[in-house]
Amino acid sequence: MLLITKRSLNRLAAPYREADMLMCHAIPQHMTTPSTRAILLMNEQKLVVVFLNLFLTRVVHTEQLALTELQGQKFKSGVGLAAVWSFQAKGANWRFQIMWTMLTLGSMQRDFLEFLQAHIVD
Repeated sequence: MLLITKRSLNRLAAPYREADMLMCHAIPQHMTTPSTRAILLMNEQKLVVVFLNLFLTRVVHTEQLALTELQGQKFKSGVGLAAVWSFQAKGANWRFQIMWTMLTLGSMQRDFLEFLQAHIVD
């Protein structure tokens, strides 16, 4: 399955998601990533990164980070359709490309990015 849908992301993220978490689909861009697809789950206390296999059918790895661990955050919302969020945590550099709009996900991407800009990024 290569079509990214809200239903499939909700199914894959369900074991890691808490009621107050926002979710988005992201493309990890750091060197030591376990996969090229991820779901980011975030609330005001923590970030959960759920790495998915290439076909978006199963979880291959998860990382949980307290937001207090995120250092040197940068958020770039360029002219294009994607934003880039990067930071350092647990001795590694993390970087994610997040599309502002994906038709199959409704407002999920935009809601996540607006929350990120308003509450999380320094």
